[in-house]
Amino acid sequence: MGKPLVLVVDDEALIALDMESALSEAGFAVALAATCSQAKRFLADHTPAAAILDVRLSDGEAVDAAKTLAARAVPFVVYSGLGVEETHEAFSPGVRVMKPAGPAEVIRALIAMTAGQQKMTG
Repeated sequence: MGKPLVLVVDDEALIALDMESALSEAGFAVALAATCSQAKRFLADHTPAAAILDVRLSDGEAVDAAKTLAARAVPFVVYSGLGVEETHEAFSPGVRVMKPAGPAEVIRALIAMTAGQQKMTG
């Protein structure tokens, strides 16, 4: 069985690369998307085991990605500097981790929220 796939949606390249490195070290396969449109294209063909979403991206908010993930019962972590009151209700099914928390904290939240599902680490 392959590594669980995690989609990371963040337009800050350093954050995305740090997250990719930490997730890879933790035993995950990683797909990166820097824009809403990239995330939408990815989700048209793939269903990841989990996702990490920044809210505000260069081409809008990742609302469609959050809705698609929720409809497919895919757990996601909202990794953003925005407060709850500043984000669309589509992000409410996700666990929120505030920036500038590091990748380790995000991964802990991701694993904790998926503990009841199939084993996330390989």
